[in-house]
Amino acid sequence: MSIEISREAEARLSEEARRQGISVDALLDRLISELEATAPATDTGSIPELPVLHLGAMGALHRRDIYDDDR
Repeated sequence: MSIEISREAEARLSEEARRQGISVDALLDRLISELEATAPATDTGSIPELPVLHLGAMGALHRRDIYDDDR
């Protein structure tokens, strides 16, 4: 497989691999593994839940409780 990358990106990858003392392939494998480890698990069928804040009992809200436009 081959991919097209800019000369700057190629130079940065080569320099980083050289600095770490590994091949460019090994560096890319390491980077991809780190991304997979830190990426959140995505489940195509589920909808992410919103956080719930339990603030105690609350009565009915009126417009004056939310807005300060004196209505």
